Amino acid sequence: MKRFSLGPQKDHIIHGLKTGVAAVIAYYAAELFDLKYGYWAALSAVIVMQVNVADSITMCWYRFSGTAIGAFIAILFMLIFPPTPVMSVLALFLSVAFCAYMTKYNNRYKMAAITTTIVLMASLGEPDRIQFGMFRVIEISLGVASAFLTNIAVWPVRAAEALKKDLLKQFEECADNYEMLMHCFLQHQTGLAPSLLDVSNARMAKNRETYSKVIRLESLIYMEDTELLGMKVEILEKCASHLRSMLNALNNVQGEGYDIIMKNELSELASTTSKAMRAIGAKRIPDEKKLQNALTKAQNRLEELRNEGVTKRFYLQKLIQFFAFYHSAEFICKDILRYTRERKRIKNTKQKQ
Repeated sequence: MKRFSLGPQKDHIIHGLKTGVAAVIAYYAAELFDLKYGYWAALSAVIVMQVNVADSITMCWYRFSGTAIGAFIAILFMLIFPPTPVMSVLALFLSVAFCAYMTKYNNRYKMAAITTTIVLMASLGEPDRIQFGMFRVIEISLGVASAFLTNIAVWPVRAAEALKKDLLKQFEECADNYEMLMHCFLQHQTGLAPSLLDVSNARMAKNRETYSKVIRLESLIYMEDTELLGMKVEILEKCASHLRSMLNALNNVQGEGYDIIMKNELSELASTTSKAMRAIGAKRIPDEKKLQNALTKAQNRLEELRNEGVTKRFYLQKLIQFFAFYHSAEFICKDILRYTRERKRIKNTKQKQ
């Protein structure tokens, strides 16, 4: 029997269901406390609910802190300005203008401006404006709390897990690009489009931002091996940087291409390194021995050719192109070797504890 799968829409389907649950919980929580405008609680829950936990925490804090600041400013202006039409308009103008200016220092003042407007305007004609404003803050806070609890307790979608999935795909892409670059280099330096790596580089740029969210937010709630995750993000960034150098060297061809004497050694280096990239993405430790052997073979062969004087036959521009490409490939292998050894060290340390 074929297993049913929600596919790539899974996270968004879960997000939709959780948002509905959070809105209902918020509304009934407001009803339970006999608050007059329960829909404010439900609306706040909808606003702050995000797809993953890290973004939801950020939005909850933004909404809650902005609401608290806005309520304080609104109450302060209520005490200063009498509730006449002219004074109310003046209070609205000054409070909102102040909040808008303060966004220069903190973005939460946008939410403060919204809360200030709601409290000042909706409370007009109420016998106790301050109490009215405080109840609205409580309603909004109930919505924020409902969204927060729903997101971490019901089918939590964590940024860390999303990052791991993205890293798996990106290491696969990195390995594919590496193999393509090496193949073209060995085939008389066949040039590739300068934009070849643009898409994968754009995806990698988001990794550091997501990792920062995991460190600052999700690690406060969930146990996560952030050290290992950070190592993967870093090694992928280094590989991407070296691939860009390889692409530039490959495309820096003047005249006809040439045969690479070290074709076998470089092919083995590329194959072994690509397998190691895919292993890292798949949460496996690369084969250190194979990596070291492939690197050593390439280094020894290059040393032999230099000692024999073979490299002197080539034009300087050709030599520069070769060494630029070769050293980038060498650095990738060395970086992955360092990752592999550090990964083994961490694993052995944990096993001893």
